[in-house]
Amino acid sequence: MNDILDPTECVLIAQVRKAGASHCVETSTQLLRSKHFPGKSEVVYLGDMTTALLAHLTHPETPAFSQPPKYNEQRWILETQSSDLEVRIESAPYWAWGLLTSGYLNIIHLRGPLEARARLILDTVSSLGQPPWEFAHPKQATKHLHKHVNGLSIKENEQTWKAILEAARSSLASRIEAMDDRLQDPLSALKKKDLKEWKTLVDEDLHMAWQAHAEDNAPGVERALARLEATLIQLNGNVAHDSTSDAHASDESTSESYAQERVLHGQDDIPFVDLTANGDDSEQE
Repeated sequence: MNDILDPTECVLIAQVRKAGASHCVETSTQLLRSKHFPGKSEVVYLGDMTTALLAHLTHPETPAFSQPPKYNEQRWILETQSSDLEVRIESAPYWAWGLLTSGYLNIIHLRGPLEARARLILDTVSSLGQPPWEFAHPKQATKHLHKHVNGLSIKENEQTWKAILEAARSSLASRIEAMDDRLQDPLSALKKKDLKEWKTLVDEDLHMAWQAHAEDNAPGVERALARLEATLIQLNGNVAHDSTSDAHASDESTSESYAQERVLHGQDDIPFVDLTANGDDSEQE
């Protein structure tokens, strides 16, 4: 499915299911503000999809409205950037003139690295209660997309959503597998008496990582990987310590055996010097 993904950008259409007056637009700057903003502002209805997506941006700039809302508080275009990721979201009515929240959709433009886009979408979709590509009014959505989004079909939109989610899952799976591979060498170098305890610890965190992966819980995967990374550091230190101890023990054993061998073969006998002759001469004088 990744064949349908553009390497640098994508367009995703999402159903809006909830919206409220939780934000406003600062009049002088057109920046997004909380509803508690004390300056001059206008109410804006972001909706659940946009609110969730903005919440999962890692280091976002304050979103700005290139098209602020007018008499319709839920019709707008906003833009922001988070590191290498550019985000543009358009909120537009597609059914019943936008009299109800279910008659709105979001057109989401993302530009940036595929991994960053995929992770953002995975986190966003995981926080929503229903797949965003499922429209409340499919027939009207089909007409709107065909007319306003380059003839895009509902099926094509769904395929794009699922492809980018699959890319995110594949990336997380690769990270878990890579960590598993890194752990094998230090585990195999452990002494038999230590192996069971360490293996149990590693297996538990690997299980947690895969379980979080199955639940599309990327933060859970990262927490498990962080614990495994810490375990790997401890493992490497433990193996190095055991190797050093074994080397010292081997050196001591070799030295002891060598000393015993020298004693047995008389290699350390002190040469005998007969001093009696010199003593007798001195007495005679």
